Amino acid sequence: MIRSKVDLAWRLLATLVLDVINPLLLIALALFVSIGYILTLLMPVTIVEWLTVFWLTSLGTLAGLTYRARRRWKRATATALPFSRTALLSMLPLLLFVPAILAEFAHPTMQVRNHGDIHAAYIHQLLYESTPIENVFAAGYPAGYHWLFHAPIAAIVHVTGFSPPSIASLINVIAILSSFVWIGKTLQLLELGRPRTLGFGFMILLVYFSVNITSTISLASHILGGTYSPYAYDIMLLPGANPHLHSVLAKVMNFQSLTLGIMIFTAALYGCVKLVKQGGQLSALMLISASGIAAAAVREIAALYIVVMLLGGFAVLIAFEWLRASDRKNYLRMLLTEYLRQIPPLNLLLWFALSVALSLPLLHYNLEILSVFSSGRPYGLSVPNVKMLIAALLLFIPFFVAQCYWAFQQRDRRQLYLQFCCLIGLLLTTLLTLPDANQYKGVYFLAILMALSSLSALRRMRASGNIFWRRFANSATVLFLFLVLSQIAYVTGGFWNKVINYGDGGYRFVGTHVEFSDDVRGRLPAYLWIRDNTAYDDLVVLQLAPGKYSNLFHERMLYVRLLQTHFAASDLPYHERTAALDAIYSVDTSLEEYGQLLDRMLKDLPGHQFYAVVKDEEISPEVMSARGAALVFEHVSDGANVYLLNPKPE
Repeated sequence: MIRSKVDLAWRLLATLVLDVINPLLLIALALFVSIGYILTLLMPVTIVEWLTVFWLTSLGTLAGLTYRARRRWKRATATALPFSRTALLSMLPLLLFVPAILAEFAHPTMQVRNHGDIHAAYIHQLLYESTPIENVFAAGYPAGYHWLFHAPIAAIVHVTGFSPPSIASLINVIAILSSFVWIGKTLQLLELGRPRTLGFGFMILLVYFSVNITSTISLASHILGGTYSPYAYDIMLLPGANPHLHSVLAKVMNFQSLTLGIMIFTAALYGCVKLVKQGGQLSALMLISASGIAAAAVREIAALYIVVMLLGGFAVLIAFEWLRASDRKNYLRMLLTEYLRQIPPLNLLLWFALSVALSLPLLHYNLEILSVFSSGRPYGLSVPNVKMLIAALLLFIPFFVAQCYWAFQQRDRRQLYLQFCCLIGLLLTTLLTLPDANQYKGVYFLAILMALSSLSALRRMRASGNIFWRRFANSATVLFLFLVLSQIAYVTGGFWNKVINYGDGGYRFVGTHVEFSDDVRGRLPAYLWIRDNTAYDDLVVLQLAPGKYSNLFHERMLYVRLLQTHFAASDLPYHERTAALDAIYSVDTSLEEYGQLLDRMLKDLPGHQFYAVVKDEEISPEVMSARGAALVFEHVSDGANVYLLNPKPE
């Protein structure tokens, strides 16, 4: 009796995670961002409408997946297997990720770092104003960043009352765990490991953390050469490596959308492998389309690699089989019959119509954002890309070459598909050149496929019957795991080094707000006054130097802010605004020049109130008064004053 209850509880829990919660994260996200953006095209959308969409898509998807799981349970086709003592073995290696999670939540600075100020600025707009979003580098102009990534964060912040960096970290951790599930399911389909074994869990870690597994070799060379520095990520790189590719863990635990992009990509990969192996299934098609929609909204390069690499690999596989078919005339008809016979025509039509309806508006969304980007470098062959790929994937390349030979020799559709995807991905990543050198992000997706290809080659070696190749494969697998686990340990140690030696870094979270515990710059009281006493559409005219992280505190849009990357188009009057900023904070600006400047600002951004944060030593209160500015907050000790630059005439 006890055994049966344990087994039932285990299967219910596993079904809930595998068949409901994990696909819920992806499908609900795709519906949320696409429907929310469609509404944005039709009308101004406030946080109330975003919350409505959030609850409708989440609860609607939950109901649908629960109904599907219940039907599969009744038909005895549920994913969950009965409980056994080995059921937890594959999860044990994943516990190595727990120290990194604990460090992430123990250190507010780790949650804020890597452009957290920019991301918070977009989230504050979603919370306080209506979409579409404005450019945080130049108020009044369209956003140059994929702001739909911030929409689910804003909705959860509003529901929970937690700070945006905390929610972003929580989403990152959930996305990583979801990626582990998708990778595990893909390994099962490719028959690359036995579930419920310790080795299976290690293989999941190997695939997820596959980028730059040579980092441990690089670290060892620095130790032997006497140039080692503790927890310095730049010494984890071979010559020619992109500095952003030091490790997946240190990258995906940042306040940005790459973690979600990897989760989306692994889900799409599972859907495509399922399509190749098991033929046409509506669930696989829905998974692939949901992945494409979600990627187009939150991480555009993931959408590019899903379409070009994963779907392109499928197209090349079909073309390859067609060229080899004895009856080419009937091959495509036979193929359509094989892939579509399991799907009722009405369901197929509904899936296609819904996918088109949800994805086309996101094409407009991406084109609009690209129009705001700087043009960057032209597309073409880039030698640094080749060096970047070799450094990041060095140990996988010989196994990939061997697997290409065996896959074409055996004509195994699953293995051929994987190899075609890798070949397309290598070509794409070699040729691709993006603004701000963002092509490196594609290597994270390519590395996952290269790791799977290498595992396929190692499996082939073990199955060859040759004792030398079997021992070689076992040794290579152990080496790969050692390198990956060493990298995880080193990066996690770097996390905890920051926690122990730097504490909270000065940041603290008070509800949804981010504050600074040590007012080292003397401006925090002024920022907090602006946050608590001004309207949401008021603008802050702040100097560039102290303005980088000010968005975290005053939660208002800046007239212009420090441009850190290609998030403002070259034709925006960015430099005109920075010049105006210099004139506002210059004591040499005459009253006439100042008046003309203020008039231009009011004409450029009508209907806004402009607040400036000024210290006495920068511009005296007498000068500000002569310019017509109203002192609305007076500094405490050596703090800063807040002036309303355009007070309404009495």
